[in-house]
Amino acid sequence: NISGGEMVVFASRAGPSQCWHPACFTCSTCSELLVDLIYFYQDGKVHCGRHHAELLKPRCSSCDEIIFADECTEAEGRHWHMKHFSCFECETILGGQRYIMKDGRPYCCGCFESLYAEYCEACGEHIGKPKRLNVIYHKPRSVFADL
Repeated sequence: NISGGEMVVFASRAGPSQCWHPACFTCSTCSELLVDLIYFYQDGKVHCGRHHAELLKPRCSSCDEIIFADECTEAEGRHWHMKHFSCFECETILGGQRYIMKDGRPYCCGCFESLYAEYCEACGEHIGKPKRLNVIYHKPRSVFADL
């Protein structure tokens, strides 16, 4: 509640009857104080520039910039510039490719295999997917009959 004689902030974009205590004039997303900053008003809420932009366009998970291009990659519930969704190890562009996420980082299948693959003790070959019930296996081979 605002009482007579108090300092207030009027936000003209919000309409002539809208005013805030200076300490209450904050971004509805991040709570950044907006008294001395450019603000945006949309759908009854005040936003800082960063969060207003995110209402209009997605932000790249790699470079943290707004994606203005018509196309982007959406993976793992996040957005990426096309050239930024790439293998963490070799930087191969992964849009439309199979990839594996490890610790929040995308890897092409080749790099993931060379860095993290498990190998069969009997034959020495890479143990591939699928994984079922957290048990790792690979196709039966005749060499196992000798074990």
